[in-house]
Amino acid sequence: MNSSITIRGKLKGRHIELDEPIEDLEGDVEVYVRAADTTPRTPDVLEVIATMPVGQRDKADIDAELACERNSWDSRA
Repeated sequence: MNSSITIRGKLKGRHIELDEPIEDLEGDVEVYVRAADTTPRTPDVLEVIATMPVGQRDKADIDAELACERNSWDSRA
């Protein structure tokens, strides 16, 4: 099986520190080192959402707010 992944990291002397764990590969590997693009990586949307605090509203509260908003649309016509 010929499988490869790209993971960013930092080279310090003879040691490489990876920015994230490797879970898909195991066993012998080959490592190719090249300078990384200095443009910062855009964070994944799901990573950003995972860092947000948990909301305090329940479904009934949100549904009531949406119903109120929808009812206000009828009065505009």
